[in-house]
Amino acid sequence: MSDILPTTVGPPPVAAGSPPVVAGDPPVLVGLMGTVTILGQPVPATLDRLVLARLVLAEGRSVPVSTLIEALWSGELPDRARNALQVKISRLRGRLGEHRERLAYRHGGYQLAITALESDVGRFTRLARAAAQAVAAGDADAVTATTAALDAWRGELPEDLDRDQAVRAERVRLHELWLATREAHAEALSGRRADLPEAIASLRQLLAEEPLRPRGRLLLMRALHASGRRAEALAVYDAGRRLFRDVGLEPPAELQAEFERILAEERAAIRRPSVPRIPAQAPDGLMEAARWVADQGDVHTGLRLAVRGCWWWWIGGHRGPARELLEDLLTIAADQPGVDDVAALSAQAWLGVFGSLTAQVTEHMRRAEAALAAAGASWTKPQAVAATLIAERLYERGDHGRARDLARLAVQRFTALDDAWGQSLVATVVARGRLLSGDVTGADLRARRRLNEFAQLNDPAGLVLALDILGYCAEVQGRLDQALQIHTRALDIARRIGSPDWEVAQTIRIGNVRSLAGEADAVETLTAAVRLSRDIGSYTLNAFALNGLGVALDLMGDRAAALERHRQAWEFYEQSESVSGMAYTGARIALITGDGGAHDRAWTALRDATATNDPRAIAHSLEALAMAESEPTPAVRALAAAHGLRQSSHAPLPPLQARRLQHRRDALAAMLDRRFERLWHDARHNPRRVVEELRSSTPATSPDSTQSGGRPAT
Repeated sequence: MSDILPTTVGPPPVAAGSPPVVAGDPPVLVGLMGTVTILGQPVPATLDRLVLARLVLAEGRSVPVSTLIEALWSGELPDRARNALQVKISRLRGRLGEHRERLAYRHGGYQLAITALESDVGRFTRLARAAAQAVAAGDADAVTATTAALDAWRGELPEDLDRDQAVRAERVRLHELWLATREAHAEALSGRRADLPEAIASLRQLLAEEPLRPRGRLLLMRALHASGRRAEALAVYDAGRRLFRDVGLEPPAELQAEFERILAEERAAIRRPSVPRIPAQAPDGLMEAARWVADQGDVHTGLRLAVRGCWWWWIGGHRGPARELLEDLLTIAADQPGVDDVAALSAQAWLGVFGSLTAQVTEHMRRAEAALAAAGASWTKPQAVAATLIAERLYERGDHGRARDLARLAVQRFTALDDAWGQSLVATVVARGRLLSGDVTGADLRARRRLNEFAQLNDPAGLVLALDILGYCAEVQGRLDQALQIHTRALDIARRIGSPDWEVAQTIRIGNVRSLAGEADAVETLTAAVRLSRDIGSYTLNAFALNGLGVALDLMGDRAAALERHRQAWEFYEQSESVSGMAYTGARIALITGDGGAHDRAWTALRDATATNDPRAIAHSLEALAMAESEPTPAVRALAAAHGLRQSSHAPLPPLQARRLQHRRDALAAMLDRRFERLWHDARHNPRRVVEELRSSTPATSPDSTQSGGRPAT
């Protein structure tokens, strides 16, 4: 990739045989990387920093006054531009202290007389190129050389200097050199068998950031191959091949040659790959075949066929027909002695998975868990997949304890089966659980890892699952533009693999993001999602879409229509006994109504939210309570505790939603005067204690169950 980078201004190349930087080298006088400094002190003014950058990059050469003026003002010159430049030069001289004489006027321009080693840019460049030479020569101290170079990296050149093309080009050059140095370091580590795990980890991290780096991908393939992990090396190539083709390129010849070499060894070893190939879909007619075989008297084979197809029917839009098939087969099996318990228990577990999207979700999930318990510890792969999906639904419903237990058993089984795909699937569900328990940063990190794993496994369904978490993390953290991009990508994949349920889910996510961003078409998008969720028969997605539509309508000012949508969602969450669903929707209804019952509804929402232990759900119910509470002291404490929980979970409210709460905060501050700051500070820093104290004073009366509501399970 480096051969297509623009020509840059910067330190000249290190000549062959140049000595590396050693302990006796002069100190760094000027820093441009990360923070612009002189003698270790930041340079605050942007234009002063830009002048300094141009002088440093000239490396001792005089920079014409006209060049500096053009860099500073780019054609729109201020009056007396030369005088303005002289002021900046004077300030820089002052910061140089005893070295002020090094910045002087020479030959119609200004010259900063420093060596390459007296700037962090020059020092990093010298070390990086010396390290590259050491790696290329196979020197024994190559790891030491590359480590020293990486230690000299202080960060990118500040983006506010990009107004000048030469500095912008230098920033690109340094970034490319930093990436190349990371690759050189990994290559040096790969030469020592004990350091192969570190090399593999660093290269995976590099490719997660820069997936189109052919050199990094080649080195990762070689490191995996050297570790005896040929199948993973081949998967790394395949993931890269698809990425290159997505942007209209073919894999570089060196990558292809390495792939052919490793593939030839794999074939010669006559060994099954450790990374399983993931088929794109179940064979056509499998559902009909399973039913036909059972009708012919072999219900055992029918059950086994059906269980094998369940995952594909789950992702491929056949959830309703699959549920009906399993119900019919299990009914037939009940009348026939000698049916294989493994097949029957697997079918019962999967029936619970498909039934978890209906209004009878609680009963279906209990039956699924009972079937999995009866199956014992040695689950089959279909049973472990069913357990993973049940765990996901439990996380979404706020029952994190049961979810964790199932996920732990599933990952143990997938590990015993040496099933990398299954382990990634469970890890994705656990990442969703972390998100729903308030660990947004941890969920984001884990979902990114899963995204890379599913890309290597060539599993588009896994990509959708990981992208859904990443998009929701971005939404929660207020990065709405990024959330929209991620969910749009997930929607495209869902459509390509023919998954209507996931297509609807991503449509809802996109509508929610647009709603929070204040886009006018959010209501139209979410109205369509409500209709589509009904068409595919998903009660869960329908409630999710109704709540999203309620928020969008409320933000547009149509509170009556918003309230109606939230109450429709509440009916499902109440019937399905979804604690998290009732917590969220109840708080939404309380926020909108503001009538005499809002206070009791908010208390009930707080009770339900606390049961989920999700700090965002608790914060949402506290905000509803703060709006409904007539007494200013508990209202302030509730609002401040909500603020503290959102801060600690990195989940700020979007501006459109925060505005209403800010008005409430201002009103409470006016009521309480000097007491406000003390109450606010105490509650914001001790939100959990405030929640317990508020709950202990919960009013005895409770709202009518049809008036409350809960958090959407997706």
